[in-house]
Amino acid sequence: MSRLTDATGMYQMGLARVKNDPIPKGQKFPPGTRVHIAEDLGPWMSHFESGVDATVEYTYAHAYGGDNINSYSLDVDGHGSIAWYYENQLTEIK
Repeated sequence: MSRLTDATGMYQMGLARVKNDPIPKGQKFPPGTRVHIAEDLGPWMSHFESGVDATVEYTYAHAYGGDNINSYSLDVDGHGSIAWYYENQLTEIK
């Protein structure tokens, strides 16, 4: 198998987990939650979209296992899917 095929397979398995498995215990924002991304993400994430709204897709733990419930993949308005934002960079839009 090629690297692309492997990566595509892992991604598809992750999406199936998000669809079929409950969110991990302690995860703050469930899939579908609308959030606002902080203006200042720090210098290490200056290339990420900031100061805009997004929809939570999943956490790393929800899609791929493990205990990382603080890293989120988001569907960022006008930009598409971007990972990984930290929980403390997100504020729920009520």
